[in-house]
Amino acid sequence: MSMMRTDIAVIGAGPAGSIAAQRLAAAGAQVILIEKDSFPRDKSCGDGVTSEGLDILAAIGLASWAAQFPEMAALRLTSPDGQVLDIDFNQNDWSCVGRIIPRYQLDEQLARHAAESGAVLLEDAQVTAVEQHDNQTIRITAGKQVIESRLLILADGSHAPVTRRLGLIRTKPELSAMRQYFTGDTEAGGPLEIHYTPSILPGYTWLFPVGDGRVNIGTGSYSRRIAQGKINLHTELDRFLTHHPVTADRLKLLKPAGPLKGHPLRTNLNETRTHADGILVAGDAAGLVNPFTGVGIGQAMGGGELAARHALQALQNGNFMAENLAPYTRDLQARYGSDQKAARTLRDWLSPTPVLNWLFRRLRQNEPLALLLGHIIFGKRSPRLALHPKTWLQLFQ
Repeated sequence: MSMMRTDIAVIGAGPAGSIAAQRLAAAGAQVILIEKDSFPRDKSCGDGVTSEGLDILAAIGLASWAAQFPEMAALRLTSPDGQVLDIDFNQNDWSCVGRIIPRYQLDEQLARHAAESGAVLLEDAQVTAVEQHDNQTIRITAGKQVIESRLLILADGSHAPVTRRLGLIRTKPELSAMRQYFTGDTEAGGPLEIHYTPSILPGYTWLFPVGDGRVNIGTGSYSRRIAQGKINLHTELDRFLTHHPVTADRLKLLKPAGPLKGHPLRTNLNETRTHADGILVAGDAAGLVNPFTGVGIGQAMGGGELAARHALQALQNGNFMAENLAPYTRDLQARYGSDQKAARTLRDWLSPTPVLNWLFRRLRQNEPLALLLGHIIFGKRSPRLALHPKTWLQLFQ
C-alpha cells in the first residue's frame, strides 16, 4: 500500500462530502476526498435539490449547470381520501423553489468540481480502517491507500458504516424509502406529485418528472414498520402504479428505466455525535434529513459547507481536539435543530388519516396556506411557521 498525507480527509463523495472538500480545497487546504464507488454511481433518492442546495451550487459556480434541470414549478398533492390539491409556485415573486437533479449526475458533478478546485479524489476506495495514529494524526486505510490526515470529515451517508464503526451513531435510521425510474408517463412534464395513502402514513409516495419523458417514482415510511412486516415498500409501489385513483390510468403503460433501489434515512440530528477528537460528521450521517418530508440534499450540502468552515478554523489554530470542534455541533444545531424538531412535530400531528383529510379540505379553500405548505415541503420556508397559532387560526376561519 502507498502512503498519502493531507490536512483533511473526507469520507464519502455525496453532496455533503463533496461540498466540504470543494470549499476546503478552494480555501487552500490539502484535501483527499474518498469515495467507495466509482462515478457515475446512482443512489436511491427523490432527486429534489431545494433552494438551499441551489444557493450553494451558485456559490461554487455551478448555477448554469444546475439551470438545465427541471424546475419545481408546481406541486400536486392527494389526500388519503382522494382530494387533489394543486399548488403553483410561480404565482408570486418567490425565487426558484428547487430543481430535480438525478443523483448520479449531481454527485459526480460535485465530486469532479471538488477535484477541479484542488481536492484529490479517490474513487473505488472502500474504507476498511480508521484509527488514531497519534495525538495529531488519523490514519485511514482506503482501497490500496493509507492516508494520514490531521482532521477527518465523515460524510458516509445514512448507512454511515464508518461513523457507526467509530461509535458516533448507535441507532438505526428512522425511515426507509425505495424508488425506481420509469419512462412513458403521458404527463412527464407535469407537476411534482406527492400522494398520501393510509397504509404508509406518515410516509407517502412521490412522482417527480426528471426530464426526457422520465419520472422518478418512490415511496417511504418508518423503518421499524417495514422490519416488522407491517409495510412492504415494493408492494406499496406496485399498488400505486396500478391502483391509485388519481394516477393509475396514466401509469399503466410505464416501462422501468432502471433498477428498484432502496435507502435508509436518518432524521434525528440528536442521535449522532457530530464531533469528536479529530472528527466532524456531516450530511445524512449527521441525521440532517427532514423527518416530515424525507428531503435531505440541501441540508447535506449546507452541513458540508459548515463542516468545511470549522475545519478551516481548526487548521488555523492547529487544535483538533473535541472541545475545539464543539462549535461545529452548536452551529449545526442552531441552523437545523429547531426546524427538524418542528418538522417532526408537524409529521406527528398530520399522521392520523382523518386529520390529513381535514387539512386538505381546508387548504383547498385557502390558497395562501396551501402555498405555505408547498414551500415547507420543499424547504423554502421553515416548518415552524406551520405550528404557529396564527396559521392554525387561519385554517379554522
